[in-house]
Amino acid sequence: MAKSEKEIQELLAQMEALKAELETEKTARSAAEKMAHTMAAFGSSEEQATGKTLKVNVCVNPEERDVKKQTWKEIDFPLYAYRIDIPAGFGIELKTNGRSYYHGETYEFTARGLSDIKSRIARCWDHEKSIHGDNVNAYRRQREDYAR
Repeated sequence: MAKSEKEIQELLAQMEALKAELETEKTARSAAEKMAHTMAAFGSSEEQATGKTLKVNVCVNPEERDVKKQTWKEIDFPLYAYRIDIPAGFGIELKTNGRSYYHGETYEFTARGLSDIKSRIARCWDHEKSIHGDNVNAYRRQREDYAR
């Protein structure tokens, strides 16, 4: 069925509008990612949402023993930028499944991976505190509002 010239022009106009909208979304997303990585790189100990997602296939009915009856669904997991900060006594890296995460570097994690790495880093700092005493701020300058 042939489209009229008017319908073709309308479709082309819609395509141009969608392209412009996509370009503004990409620009905003790039700015958000850059800001998140910058904040994570400059000493922020909290994670920053990057706006990116990771597509993962997840089994909807994992209790099903017959592999042929299992159903799968693709889910988008949000990614977070997080800066690795481990004590000096633990070397320069943490390893997970053969992948190294180096001290001072910023990496992207899913929520599950982020909770795992934060837990491991917290345990490193707890161990450091138990060995070297409770005063982990001994070499940090005291802030004015706490110096009473």
